[in-house]
Parts: sequence; C-alpha cells; structure tokens
Amino acid sequence: MIDKHDALFHLLRPALTGSAPEAGAFVGATANEWEHLFRLLRQNHTAALASETVAALPEQEKPPRSVLIPWLSERQKATIRFNYRTQVQQEIIDLMHSHGIDTLVLKGQHLAQYYPKPELREFCDLDLYFYDRHGEADRLAREQLHVEVSNDSHHHSKYNYRDVTVESHYDFINRHTPPSNKQYEELLKSEAPSITFEVLFLLRHMAGHFASSRITLRDLCDWHVLAAQPGIDWEKVQKAVCTSGMELFVGAVSRIVSTRFGSRIPVAFDCSDSLVRRVEADTIYGNITEHPSEDWSRLWWKVKRYRANRWKHPMTYRNDPSLRLLASSLSAHAMKPHSILHKM
Repeated sequence: MIDKHDALFHLLRPALTGSAPEAGAFVGATANEWEHLFRLLRQNHTAALASETVAALPEQEKPPRSVLIPWLSERQKATIRFNYRTQVQQEIIDLMHSHGIDTLVLKGQHLAQYYPKPELREFCDLDLYFYDRHGEADRLAREQLHVEVSNDSHHHSKYNYRDVTVESHYDFINRHTPPSNKQYEELLKSEAPSITFEVLFLLRHMAGHFASSRITLRDLCDWHVLAAQPGIDWEKVQKAVCTSGMELFVGAVSRIVSTRFGSRIPVAFDCSDSLVRRVEADTIYGNITEHPSEDWSRLWWKVKRYRANRWKHPMTYRNDPSLRLLASSLSAHAMKPHSILHKM
C-alpha cells in the first residue's frame, strides 16, 4: 500500500523538474491504487504531464497494462490537441495581425512554454487579449471566420472556431467583481506584457478560481514553472499581493509548491500548517461536484457552491468585505443574466 496523496506529487515532480523518479516510491502499489492515481490526475488536468514519470519508472514499479496503456495514451492525445490548438491559434493571430491588431496570448497556451515539454501542459480554451481592440477582433471573427460570437459575459466574448473555444478578453480580470479587481486590473495593464505581469495575472486568476470554485494540481504546476523564470520584480509582486488581500492564499500555494516540488518563491507570507493542508486537499479533491449542465438548475448549485467556499474569501479578498463582495457579484450577474448559467 502506498500513500496516494504523496504519490501524486512523486509523479508530478520529476516531470516538472527533469529529476529521476524517487526510487521505490511505487513498490507494492496495487492496480486499484494506480487506477485511483490516474483518475485523480485526470481530474486535475495533469495525467499527460505525469505520464512522463510513469514511462520512466522501473518495470517492476510501473502500473499494470490496464492502467499503463490508457495513461500513456493521454500523452499522445494531449500532444495532438496541443498541436491542433496551436495551429488554430496562429491562424487567428495571423488574421488579426493582417488588420493591424496585436494579440497577447493568456493562460494555458502561453504558460505551456515554461514546461519541459509544452505539449503536456493540458488546456482547453484559447484565451486571447487584443488590447483595446476586442470589438474589432470580434467583428473580424464574425466576418472572416464565419462564427457566432457570444457576448454574455462581462469579461470576454466567446466563439467556437474549428471545434476550439476561443475567449476574446475585454480585460485581464473581471473588473465588475470583486471590487478590488478594478485597481488590480490597472496594475496588470501597466505591466503587460512582461514576466512580472504574468506572475501578477496568474496569482489573481488562480485566486479567483480558488474563491469561486477550486484550483487544481495543474495550477500549482503553473505556479512552480512560472516562479522559476528570471526577471520577475518580486518586490512589486509582494506589494500587489498585500494590497489586494491575497496573502493567505499566495502563502498557502507557495508553501505547497516549495514543499512538494522544491520551488523557490522569493516572497513569503505567514500561513498556518493546518490552512496549507486544507488548501492542498481542496486543490486535489475539491469540495463540491461540478454541475453537469448550463440551465437554471445551475443557479441553486452556484448558491450552494458559494456557501461551501466562503472560508476561502478572507484568503483571497481580504480587502473586500463579505457583503460588498456578494453585492458586486449579484450586480454583475444582474447586468448579464446569462452569466448565471456559465460554468464559472
């Protein structure tokens, strides 16, 4: 029997750092334990990344073929998806460039470049920012790509092109909620594009997902690889984290990646051991099952999710009192009612 919690990180760390798998870490692992690890890593969008370690294990420690073959196929499928989405993205970038519109690539596709093997960083949507010309970019998408563009969100428009979902961002983070996002958005605009911008953006984006739903092991991997890049203005990062009230959240995730992956994070924030353990468990397992559909039954599910995640709000939005935070969220939904049904 193995410690399945620790085993997840034994599988991810070598794939992130290029180190050899820990000797003997999987001796005695049963087929059921391997199936459990595979399922958890798929839920955390890191099965393809962990396949690097699985493939490098000694033969006597590899999972049974019933798990090994599907697991290694995750790597092949992730590579195919990555290459295809990269082609689609470049096609859109080239179209915008031909009309004088600059494009900044955000999130998964951009972060992938910092991984040892970019194609194993799993992602779904293409997230693109066209600076102050997103309206023109949407028009070109309608006219040149012949797609239907949805504007149901405050934060971005959305369309499907060649079976790939594209989100055209109006801003980097949703300025409508929480209230402190308005000031943070101005900071991001002043720093973009730069490696410091990428750190600031990742932390706020992660914090938003953590507070409203959950983050996953993929987010921790992102923080590890991005924090290792040169040229980051850590003094500016520390100030932004404190000003926006994210100290406990950033402190917790930084402790996790430092302990589990050996990351070096030059800024530190006090955080109790019990809170770090709670954040780590919530990251791996989540605390509420995802709602399967986008209909009005999702409204009650979001209310339950909000209540289940209230413990996270002081960690991420310390400067936004609870009532003000709730009011800004309700107001944003009232202006864009269809956003209530969206998967976020």
